[in-house]
Amino acid sequence: MNISELKNKDTNSEVTNLMGWVSSVRDHGNLIFIELRDTDSRIQLVLDAEKVDLDTFKSEYYISIDGLFIKRDPEMINDSQPLGEFEINVKNFSILSKSNTLPFQLDDSLDTDENIRLKYRYLDLRREDMKKNIITRSKTFRSIRESMNELGFLELDTPTLTKSTPEGAKDFLVPSRKQNGAFYALPQSPQMYKQLFMVSGFDKYYQIAKCYRDEDSRKDRQPEFTQLDLEISNGSPEIVREITESIVKKLLTDVYELEVEIPFIEMTYDEAINTYGTDKPDLRIKSTIKDFTNIFKKTEIKFIKSAIENNGFVKGFVTEDILSRSQIDELDEIVKDNGSNGLGWFKIENNEVSGPLSKIITDDERNNILKLGEGMLIFQSGTKEIYPILDILRRSIFKPDDTLNFLWIYDFPYFETEDGEIQPSHHPFTSPKDVDSFVNDPSSSKALHYDLVLNGSELGSGSQRINDPSIQTKVLEMWGLSESDINNRFGWFIEALSYGTPQHAGIALGIDRFVAVMLNTESIRDVIPFPKTQSGLDPLTGAPSVIFENELTEYNLKYIEEINEE
Repeated sequence: MNISELKNKDTNSEVTNLMGWVSSVRDHGNLIFIELRDTDSRIQLVLDAEKVDLDTFKSEYYISIDGLFIKRDPEMINDSQPLGEFEINVKNFSILSKSNTLPFQLDDSLDTDENIRLKYRYLDLRREDMKKNIITRSKTFRSIRESMNELGFLELDTPTLTKSTPEGAKDFLVPSRKQNGAFYALPQSPQMYKQLFMVSGFDKYYQIAKCYRDEDSRKDRQPEFTQLDLEISNGSPEIVREITESIVKKLLTDVYELEVEIPFIEMTYDEAINTYGTDKPDLRIKSTIKDFTNIFKKTEIKFIKSAIENNGFVKGFVTEDILSRSQIDELDEIVKDNGSNGLGWFKIENNEVSGPLSKIITDDERNNILKLGEGMLIFQSGTKEIYPILDILRRSIFKPDDTLNFLWIYDFPYFETEDGEIQPSHHPFTSPKDVDSFVNDPSSSKALHYDLVLNGSELGSGSQRINDPSIQTKVLEMWGLSESDINNRFGWFIEALSYGTPQHAGIALGIDRFVAVMLNTESIRDVIPFPKTQSGLDPLTGAPSVIFENELTEYNLKYIEEINEE
């Protein structure tokens, strides 16, 4: 039986075949106390020291016991445990499985290198906080499925061995044994297949999908992750956002016992960038970016003057508190690490303006700075390249509150320029907001794309999809693909769009990231049962690993240089 089932037993009743791990052993002379633990509960066991050797039980031994379920003495009650007022007088026991000495202690004050934890992940998952994270993740799946089923969506699956198609990241490739020199790709998302369901007449699709992207890992990103994908025919961005809000609201109630108001706040991309410096702003921080360009429009400060003359601006923040020299130096290092030449600042105190630049400002500049009130003027000068730095400064200077702030970002630019090349800002299956604008002036056109953001983290992205094969071809051409590339990589998909494709829209929500944000974990790895390290390695299994030469031969592959495993 499970320990949690004891709450339904009568006091002084017999307990048989109760199983769990030995969490701790305490010697009290004539009595031995053992804390027995299973997946979700704990109970104290009491044994007669004359009938059992203390060394019989070691940490993490898995045992089975029979005994008498009794109440503890009032002074021995443990209020921190659900069954803390009870214990079991053990009559019989058996050791079902012994344990080696643990590589680390399984307590919540864990101070162990993450690589060690991942190498012994099956032990790490026994810890209370990790167990809680994984159970919460499972409950999240369940709530999502309940919502989607109630809304009339069909849970449909899509292939995990697919054709390699560019979607923004590198593919994981799988060689084919039967097709010489050919490769499958693991899906970065089920994007095109879920659109094919719309073509097929399945008008409400969802899937809790495994996705794979061969890119650098971060605290909020993994090469293998799980997301909710949904797609609807005859839908619109507004309908998708409404559906998503209802899913999230139920999820917060079911799993996190929180209430959230819907509809969520909506904000254009331009407003987000100009106000917060990022398209995923953290609204828990109330301070916003201010424009100080007018203060310095006649300045003789060279770097500011140069920025303004080149159609730039001066933007930043006013803090109420006076920052210390060490705080200023720390902020200076932060902005330099992110591409800035340094931190611009003035101290406003006792009706005086001070700081390195205060000696070269004009009287008008000084008077206008004083009008800002006491505190610190923190700024950057330049063009759009300063927005990410302002975002970092905002998050470094000001502290967030403890609220939940969901918001939608929409009206994204369709294209962005990277390394001198124009490419879609998101995946190339997004419908332009205005087709005529897109055709005539694509660089300034907007996309029917929307992101869901929570407390500065992007939870998911969605869009109205392209259902016109000619527009889809045009987008891919503008992405720089040749006609042969388009036919080879996307010809099958474009052909499908040519058979009476309904308008359709959808979204993909990162479930792992959502759970990580809600639980405020250090990393997304803390909510995934068996994650990879930041370098994409699995310390538990040793993956990825070298394949033997004879196995490669079966796939018509060979090494072109020796690989050294460390």
